[in-house]
Amino acid sequence: MPDKKTEGLLAFIDETISYFLSKAEGVDRDVYFADRDKRYILDKSINDIILCLVDIAEECLKKHNKSIPDTYRDTILACHELLGGIVLKIAPLVKHRNEAVHQYLKVNWQNIVTIMDRVNDIRQFVVAARKALSL
Repeated sequence: MPDKKTEGLLAFIDETISYFLSKAEGVDRDVYFADRDKRYILDKSINDIILCLVDIAEECLKKHNKSIPDTYRDTILACHELLGGIVLKIAPLVKHRNEAVHQYLKVNWQNIVTIMDRVNDIRQFVVAARKALSL
């Protein structure tokens, strides 16, 4: 059974995915560039989602007495044995967090689209992590 920290991470990721999708609804490229508040919310949500995925991956590794790599991407990939091939779809998303945080404005809209397109992959990762954490 997951501990309180892990339960909090799992609840947070579910809430943040829902929040991100609700805030992205009806937003297109033009609205994204024109509305600084929406842009900030969406970029911040990407950051939160990806950092939470990394934290969940770390908890999976800790639970199974595995070492935690130095980079976010490698941390996700290190869970391959525990979570399966879904980590190969999630690990590349880390670069979108870096771009969103560092305000590469021209790139950020594509990051929003990518995360929206990959929500099902993110959810699959979370389902696999829940299983790995409940052992």
